Amino acid sequence: MGKLFGEKGTGLFRNENALLPDYLPDDLPNREKELKEIAACLRPIAEGGRPENLIIVGPTGVGKTSCARYVLRELSAYTRRALPLYINCWEVSTRHAILGMLATSLGEILPRRGIATDEITERIVEMLKKEKKVPVIVLDEVDRLVASPYGEENVLYDLARAKEIFGVDIALIGITNRPAFLANLDGRIKSSLAQARMEFAPYSPAQLKAILAERAKIAFVADALDADVIPLCAAIGAKNGGDARVAIAALWKAGKSAERKGTERVAVENVKDGRELGKVARELGEVETRIIEIIDEFGSVTSGELYEKLGMNERTVRNYLTKLEKMNLIETTEVRGEGRGMTRIIKKK
Repeated sequence: MGKLFGEKGTGLFRNENALLPDYLPDDLPNREKELKEIAACLRPIAEGGRPENLIIVGPTGVGKTSCARYVLRELSAYTRRALPLYINCWEVSTRHAILGMLATSLGEILPRRGIATDEITERIVEMLKKEKKVPVIVLDEVDRLVASPYGEENVLYDLARAKEIFGVDIALIGITNRPAFLANLDGRIKSSLAQARMEFAPYSPAQLKAILAERAKIAFVADALDADVIPLCAAIGAKNGGDARVAIAALWKAGKSAERKGTERVAVENVKDGRELGKVARELGEVETRIIEIIDEFGSVTSGELYEKLGMNERTVRNYLTKLEKMNLIETTEVRGEGRGMTRIIKKK
């Protein structure tokens, strides 16, 4: 029993996590200028002053999220006054849920029976005045709030005008790949939210090669890649709008392909499947891309396996799966599980 899982791979990977979407490296090459600009907006927190809110705009895979998360990590190590909070608005897409996450990060225990949004806000303000903390909230894919028909973007007014309305400082960093995002906002929100604006340019082929080289050092054992593998993966990213995420995913897929075939090195032949990923990645967020990668790796997965691998709740993952089905990228089949009722098998179309 267990023969299939007892077999070991070829040992190509040293730290496979370095090629996954949520990995945050110790250095972010070619984004030093952007990191300094983000830090400049938040530096007043450490000095007892008022931070600037910031909107970051740019296409997918150009380092927007990584840079924001990197600065949050550095800031929290530098001053205890900052309270970093990262929220992806595809996963947390309502005013009530966002305020609830902020309250929870402050140590506030919210009752299971539910609580009104105004009461959550009152508790947040009380805690902030007591703890002397300044939340730094990154709202990734912030345009998702504006797309909602239920006025969820009002949370931007709550947070961006916190100083004027409640007398507490809250720093906001909104991230979007839609340049016209601000044009759709209420004027009162726009003036407070976009105190600073930063646009990320796509990576050049040379920059993508440098990024891949650094990740490869961490991800693979020494001498695991043929010489042309990194340039080819960089070219795939460059052809997809300078998208580092596509380039890194192509390298990860190549490594997995070589591992499955039992080869001792990753060759150009292992990269070819990465081109298919690049075709759709421009329309996908990090989680959707990761779902496609998981399905590519295993051929098909059950819904339960997918929830476990992503580390997300069932409802959130179902939303992503619905989006991928509408894009005609996956198909799901409902089957009866072993003593656990119905489950779904998910595979690519």
